[in-house]
Amino acid sequence: MTTDRVRFFSTRRRRRWLILASVLLASWMLVSFAVAHRLTRRKRAPFPEPTPKVSWGRLEEHRLATSDGQRIGAWYAGGRDDAPSILFLHGNKGSRSHCLDRAAILAGDLGCAVLLISLRAHGDSTGDVNDIGYSARHDVVAGVEFLRQRRPDEPVIVFGVSLGSAAAAFAARELGDRVQGYVLESPYRDLKTAVWNRTETYLPPILDRAAYLGLRLAALWLVPDLDSIAPVRAVDHIPDSTRVLIMAGGADDLARPEEARALFDRVRSHGRLEVFPGARHNDLPAVDPPRYRRLILDFCGGLVAPAMGE
Repeated sequence: MTTDRVRFFSTRRRRRWLILASVLLASWMLVSFAVAHRLTRRKRAPFPEPTPKVSWGRLEEHRLATSDGQRIGAWYAGGRDDAPSILFLHGNKGSRSHCLDRAAILAGDLGCAVLLISLRAHGDSTGDVNDIGYSARHDVVAGVEFLRQRRPDEPVIVFGVSLGSAAAAFAARELGDRVQGYVLESPYRDLKTAVWNRTETYLPPILDRAAYLGLRLAALWLVPDLDSIAPVRAVDHIPDSTRVLIMAGGADDLARPEEARALFDRVRSHGRLEVFPGARHNDLPAVDPPRYRRLILDFCGGLVAPAMGE
């Protein structure tokens, strides 16, 4: 074979490899954008949430208006005059009905007033963007304002699960001392860590790193507040006078116990950390029901006496 023919085939081979590499790179980025877009948009269209009948009270249906124009679906049940008001915030892909069991404990045993809301881009609430709790801070503020108007003399506790715990933390800066307690169940450290946890959990080695890098790059366009979506920094805005209970699953691979410890380290002077061995994501009440019940009753019940003495 002549030198010219060898050079021709070598150039042709390099061109083919370049085209293949370009196609693979473009496909990787397109898939990354598609996945990131799907993860940050609501999973299903708004759907009706009929008010259920419960044994521990009478739920009223409400619609809350947020400062940025969203309409948030809510259920409210009043409580005893000496009991705290609890705002419940569900996890990702959930709705306010997912917090009914928790509400039953605190309303049934302590007589707490409860407000359960469906965060934006969930349930019957408006909103299309789900930035894992960051924008939902406005929903939390609207919920606390509702409770303050209904029961101005009673302490308010914000009780968030997973995504809901992040929304609670992000709202702390604006809420200040209007909230007397936070329960943060299965919190994540920051969005970058949450994305890595999921790619590492669901994908094999090497592919997990490729997926993570692609999602990080896509997030630069789709999630402009990426660096701000960090509950570990947001909890710094919880006043030292406000009590914090952080609960985590010891076997949680989506919001890992070391992430909860990182949050606890920022609120150590007025916080408490409880890890449930063997518990995975969002199943703390099922793994150890007596302990879970005792913890939230003691924490929320402990805020009754100071409020009565004011």
